[in-house]
Amino acid sequence: MNLRSPLRFLLLLIWPLVFCSSVFGVDIRVPLDVPGIQQAIDIASDGDVIIVAAGVWNESINYSGKNIEIRSEDGPEVTRIEGNLDSSVVTINSGESNLALLEGFAISGGGGFVTMGPRLGGGIYISSSSPQIRQCVVENNQASMGGGIYIDGDPADPVELQEVQILSNIASDSGGGVAVIEAGMGVSMVDCTIQGNQADTVAGAVYCEASVLQMQSSVISQNSSEMLVGGIWIYLGSDSNFNDCQMSQNSATIVGGALAVSDYSRTTVDHCTFTGNSGGSSGGGILFDVGEDQIVQEVRFSVFHDNMAAGTGSNVVSSFNPIQLVMERCTFGSPAPGSASSIRINSPYPESVLLDSCIVRGGALPSIEAVPGSTVSYFSCIEGLDASEVTPFNCIDEDPLFADPTSGNLTLLPGSPCIDSGNPAQPADPDGSLADMGALGITQSDNFRRGDVNVDGVSNIADAIQILGSLFIQGSDPLGCIDAGDCNDDGLLNISDAITLLDTLFVSGTPLPVPVGNCGPDPTVDSLGCSNLCS
Repeated sequence: MNLRSPLRFLLLLIWPLVFCSSVFGVDIRVPLDVPGIQQAIDIASDGDVIIVAAGVWNESINYSGKNIEIRSEDGPEVTRIEGNLDSSVVTINSGESNLALLEGFAISGGGGFVTMGPRLGGGIYISSSSPQIRQCVVENNQASMGGGIYIDGDPADPVELQEVQILSNIASDSGGGVAVIEAGMGVSMVDCTIQGNQADTVAGAVYCEASVLQMQSSVISQNSSEMLVGGIWIYLGSDSNFNDCQMSQNSATIVGGALAVSDYSRTTVDHCTFTGNSGGSSGGGILFDVGEDQIVQEVRFSVFHDNMAAGTGSNVVSSFNPIQLVMERCTFGSPAPGSASSIRINSPYPESVLLDSCIVRGGALPSIEAVPGSTVSYFSCIEGLDASEVTPFNCIDEDPLFADPTSGNLTLLPGSPCIDSGNPAQPADPDGSLADMGALGITQSDNFRRGDVNVDGVSNIADAIQILGSLFIQGSDPLGCIDAGDCNDDGLLNISDAITLLDTLFVSGTPLPVPVGNCGPDPTVDSLGCSNLCS
C-alpha cells in the first residue's frame, strides 16, 4: 500500500510516541517522506533507517546522538551531500555507537567543525562516538586538522571505515586526509583508499596522535606535506598495524615519505609495499624516531622499491634515539636514482636492529649504513656487506637475481642464491621448502586455473571445502595448487578465498581473477606456487 507523503510523514512523526518501547525501526525515505536528510534525522529514533534518493543534497547533517542508519539508494556516484565550507558536512559527536551507519554517499564541500581553536574534520567530524562509515567518497573538503575526516575522544568501540575513498582533501595543519586524536579504541580502516590529500604542515594522508590505527588492504598514494611526512604519521604513544597495504608516491619536503613512527609509538607492517615515495632529506619509505627500546617495531614480508631520500635512508631510516626494530623476510630494492643508501641506522645502542632473511640492494654503497654494533643480520643478502658495519651471521653479498628490477618485479629467478637460503628457523615457504630470503620468493611461471585447487579441471564447491580444510582441519589433504586457492588474488591464502569462491559459485556469479577457465600464469607477483600444474 502506497501512502501519500503527508500521511506517511504523520505516521513517522507519531511512531516514536505510540511505539516508544518497540525494538523495531522504520524506514524513512528522503525526499518521499521528508524533503531533507536532517529533517529525517530529526524525526528518527534509534534503529531507524534513512534511505536517501540520488541527487545533490545541499546541507550539513548531525546524527544528534541517534543510533540510526543513513544509506543512499543508488551509491556515491549519484548521491552527494554538499556543504558550503562553513562546517563539517557530517557530524557524529554525541556518543553514537557502532549501530550508527553512514553508507553510500559522496561527501564534499566541508569546511570543518568550528571550535575555539582550529576547524576540525572538513568532510566528517566524529567525537566520542563509534560509527561505521561504508562505501563513501570523502573528497574536496578542507579544515585545519583532518581535511577529510577528524576523529577524537574515547569511543566505546573502534570507528570503522570500510571501502571509503578519501580524496583530494586539504588540511592547513595536519592530517590532509584523516586526523585521529586521542581515540583510545582507535580506528579500523579496511579496503580504503587515501589519495591526493595535502597537509601544509604534517601528514598528508593520516595524522594519528595518542590513538590506535588498524589498516587492512588499503591504498595510501600521492599524498603530500609541505613540511613533514607525506603519508602517515604515527605519533605520541600511538599503536598501529598495517597489513596488505600499498603506500606509493607520497612525498614530504623535509623528511618522511610514506610512514613515520615517532615519540614512543609502535607499528607492525606486514605484507605491505612501499614504492616511489619521497622523504625529502631522509626516510623515503619508513622513518623511525621512537625514543624507546622496550617497544618492538616489526616490519615483515614487505617490499621497498624506488623510494627517494636525498640525504639518508631512502627506504628505511632510524634516528639517534633508542629503538628496537625487527625486519624479517623483507625485500629492499634499489632506491630511486640519485638517492642515499637504502637503509640508515643512526641508533648507537647495541643490537637494536635485527634483519632476518632480508635482501637489501642499491643506493649509495654500502646499501646499509649503520652505527657499528647497532645492527645484526641473519641469513640475509646485503649489497656492500663488508662496508656496512652490520654484524652478519650467515649473510651473503651476491646478486639476488631479481626477475625484472627495472619494472619493479623483485621476485627471484631460478638459480638465485637467495632461494631456500633464509633463516632455517623461519617458517617454511608455502611449497614446503626452506624459507627464501626476501618477501617474494621465486618467479612464478606455473600454469593453473584459479579456484581449481584439486586440479580436476573445474572450480566447484569441492575446491572451497578443500581450501577451508587446509586452513582449519589438521591432517587435511594438501592443496594441489596453492596459487589456485588464492581466489581473490591478494597474494595470501585465507578464509576470504573460500568465501570469494562460494560467492562466485552461488551468489553473485562474479568471475574470479585470471587465470580462470583456461590454464595460465599468475599475472600478480606473490610468494604462492603450484606443485601440481594444469595443462
